[in-house]
This record gives sequence, structure tokens and C-alpha cells, in this order.
Amino acid sequence: METHLNRPASTATPIFQAGTTVIYPMLGKCTVIGCEEKSIGGKTLAFYKLEVQRSSFSRSSRQDPAVWIPVNAAKEQGLRAPLQAENVPEIFAIFASREYFFEIQRPWNQLQPELERTIRLEGAIGLAKVSSYLFVLKKKQIVPSPEVNRFSEAVDRLLYRELSEATGEPIRALEEKTKKLMRPKLTLDH
Repeated sequence: METHLNRPASTATPIFQAGTTVIYPMLGKCTVIGCEEKSIGGKTLAFYKLEVQRSSFSRSSRQDPAVWIPVNAAKEQGLRAPLQAENVPEIFAIFASREYFFEIQRPWNQLQPELERTIRLEGAIGLAKVSSYLFVLKKKQIVPSPEVNRFSEAVDRLLYRELSEATGEPIRALEEKTKKLMRPKLTLDH
């Protein structure tokens, strides 16, 4: 496999330039380090090289490995620009909606891929729908499974960090605000 640095990709035109902040599903905020061509199986493909940005609250000093995303599949894999302040009201409308967005009774092993697909395809809106659904699911289960709890924590961490950066509000305040908005979902009997 050959790597060619700092050359324009012949197979796809990059949308994000080096130094751009992007969001990658389930990893969160990343920086585009560059776009590189790699020769794989006789074909030359362009890849984004991403570096995951650590939260200021992270205590780890370990450097994460680079994330490589094919430029021609970046959108389908969910690579996107960060949430903008003007889109935040749409996120809060999802929390305030009494909609569940997904079936409560579905088995987790069937549901998780659908939740991940929603996040990939719908970006921050998908994160809000999934967070909203998981809020209800966890309250309706007698004891939520460890998988549901882990997935919910990861989704909420990504969503609240992105909301905080878009609004300038502290994460704790956003969590409290959204929990209040979602409470009516618990009284609705689907």
C-alpha cells in the first residue's frame, strides 16, 4: 500500500480541508489532518486523516490512532460539520416532542444498528432522536442492560458536548434542561 501525502485525490474531491473541525459518529469532534491518497488493490483512493479531539475534561494523555475515512464514502459514514447555534432549536424540539422515534419493545441487538445508522445519516438531529429514545427506554426498563447504559452514555456525551460548544452553555445546564423537556414522554403510553 502506497501513501501519497498532500496531493489532490484523484478519486474524489475532498469537502473538508486540513485543519477543519468535523464530527465523526460515535467518536465526536475530530480535526482533519489532511487528505491522502492510498493505493489499495491497484486502485488509488483518497482518505481523510482525522485526529480525535479530546474533551478538556479528559484525564488521559494517551494519543489515539488516526482515523482514516474514504473521501468518497465520508458522508455515508456520517462525517459532517459541527452543529451550529441556529440548528439548536430543532434539537430542543426533538427533546420536547412526545415522539419516541423508535419502537420500545424491539430487542437491543436489532435496535442498536438502527440507532447507529440514524446517528450516521441524520447527524446531530439523529443524536437527539437516539438520546431521547434512550432516555425513555432506560426509564421503562426495570434494569437497563449494561449495553444500553454504555451506548446511552456515549450518545449523551457526544450530544451534550456538541450542544455546549454550539450554545456556550455548560453541559450540566443542558442536561437538566433536556431532562425537563423529555419528562412528558414518560407519561405517554405507546
